[in-house]
Amino acid sequence: MRRQVWVRKYNEKTDRKLFLDFLYAGREENRFDPRIFEKNQTTIFTCYDEGGIVGFIPVVVCMAVESLAWRPGLPASVRAQALKSFQVVLVEKASEMNAPYAFMATTNETYADFLTQYGWKRAVVPVLTLPFADLCPEIKEAEGTV
Repeated sequence: MRRQVWVRKYNEKTDRKLFLDFLYAGREENRFDPRIFEKNQTTIFTCYDEGGIVGFIPVVVCMAVESLAWRPGLPASVRAQALKSFQVVLVEKASEMNAPYAFMATTNETYADFLTQYGWKRAVVPVLTLPFADLCPEIKEAEGTV
C-alpha cells in the first residue's frame, strides 16, 4: 500500500520548534540559508502523514535570468555597461517581488567569468529545474509542444 503524505501551510505556533530541529539536524545536506527569513520572503509548506510531520519545505520567490543575448560583435565594454544597467532594473524588480536572489545558469565558463566580474557568485550546489509544463499534459497541448 502506498503511503499518503499531505501538504499544508506552515503554522508558526505549532510547527516552529520542529521546523528548527529538522533544519539544523539536516544542515549538512539541506543548504539552509537563514537570511531568507530576514524580509518575510519565505512561504513554508509542512508535509505530514498519519504519523505526524515528516518534513518542511521553505520556498522563496527568485528571479531567474534565462539568458543574455547580445548583438554579434558587441564590444565587451558595451556588454558590461548593459549588464550593469540591467542589474539596477533587476534589483528594483526583485525588491517589488520581495525576491532575495537572482539566478543565471550557464555552461559557458567565459560567460560565467564575465558575470562574476559584476557581482554574480558561482553557486556551489547542483541547480535543478522543474518545468511545470512537463507535469501537466494540458499545458503542453495548449502550447503545441506535444
